[in-house]
Amino acid sequence: MKIKFHTLGCRLNFFETDGMYSVLKDKGFTLAQTDENAQYIVVNTCTVTNKADVKNRNIIRNAIRSNPGAKVFVTGCYAETDKEVLQNIPGVYGVFGNTEKSSLPYQILADWEGKSYSEPQNLDRFSYSDVLPEGHTRAYLKIQDGCNRKCSYCKIPAARGLGVSRNYVDILDQVKYLQDNGVGEIQLTGVNLGWYRLENGEKGFLNLLEDILKVLEYSRIRLSSIEPPDVGSGLLDLMSHPRFCKFLHVPIQSGSRKILKDMRRTYHPDAFRTRMELAKSKLPNLFLGTDVIVGFPSETDVEFMETKQLLIELGFAKLHVFPYSVRKGTTAEALGDPIPGDEKKRRVLDLMALSSSLHQSYAKTAIGKTFEAILENDGRLVTDNYLKGHLPQSFPIATLQNGQFVDVRCEEYFPAKDKEGEFLFTFAR
Repeated sequence: MKIKFHTLGCRLNFFETDGMYSVLKDKGFTLAQTDENAQYIVVNTCTVTNKADVKNRNIIRNAIRSNPGAKVFVTGCYAETDKEVLQNIPGVYGVFGNTEKSSLPYQILADWEGKSYSEPQNLDRFSYSDVLPEGHTRAYLKIQDGCNRKCSYCKIPAARGLGVSRNYVDILDQVKYLQDNGVGEIQLTGVNLGWYRLENGEKGFLNLLEDILKVLEYSRIRLSSIEPPDVGSGLLDLMSHPRFCKFLHVPIQSGSRKILKDMRRTYHPDAFRTRMELAKSKLPNLFLGTDVIVGFPSETDVEFMETKQLLIELGFAKLHVFPYSVRKGTTAEALGDPIPGDEKKRRVLDLMALSSSLHQSYAKTAIGKTFEAILENDGRLVTDNYLKGHLPQSFPIATLQNGQFVDVRCEEYFPAKDKEGEFLFTFAR
């Protein structure tokens, strides 16, 4: 039986797609190739922006059109917040929100087998045990879901619910399982990683990281994203461990004190600066990435330039830039959307060009240095500090195995317009 998955958005969705497929794969399902028709299709959606919603609908309609007769299921964040919209698309067979996502593969199995729907007991948002990566060499491991923050622009708490944490022992067991199965890199994912709580309600993220590092012998860990207040000496000291990737993605959203207040973020630019400077001082070669929202209703050119200047001063290696879009049900919805689309686009392009320039500046500091890299399925290599590139064309890449670690030297950097460029690597001697 053939099935296709279309996964949009964050790494949580990719982890959960792997989890859904693992259930179906054990029952004889296989992934359909791009040019093959599938009997079942799952679209795992994102709803972080209006643009994401449009992309969701386009992919759903294209899946229906290009696979006539297939049963199309929609799940994910957009399915959680806008279920009726999706149910009204002709050709959509079923819609499962995030709270129902873990039960979806059992619904598909029941439909395929022609019997009534029955699911295992105690399914929850972490019911994806023993999930190996499918189609990629690095594994995602979900340790937390939901968010208790109340950022004025954000729809994700409505899509993911309040914060919940995965069982501590279960996480450690899963890390051991992934390592024992040869997974080189484990990326910890969650909506708000630093919020992770123990069963008694106390903060437990640093305790968890410390115990994960005790388990690691072969594999390395990477954090998907971490909120600014969670970047402190405790985390940074743990990140000095050789199996901890020297990579941080810390969303700033704005460099303006006024805009951050309007966004209801829980820090101000000076505090953010202090934390990032501490991180860079403690972790040489740290790759520092961030998220930025431009065109927030109260953002003037002055506030935009404050943001741009701070990004330059802090020397980020990569920027993810998003134009603000009104999200239904958020506090910021009452502010309207007064900034014209063309102006938002101009600010996005400005920061995308800056991101390319910043990445190039960071890359120059890596030339001649040696890093541990992992071989991806596409033949590219990714270092622990998130530099991407390839070996010389003359090197017989088939002599290496996907997921294998190699020590590489950064020889040459090739910039690319409006995105990060890539390296030519050679083996370290």
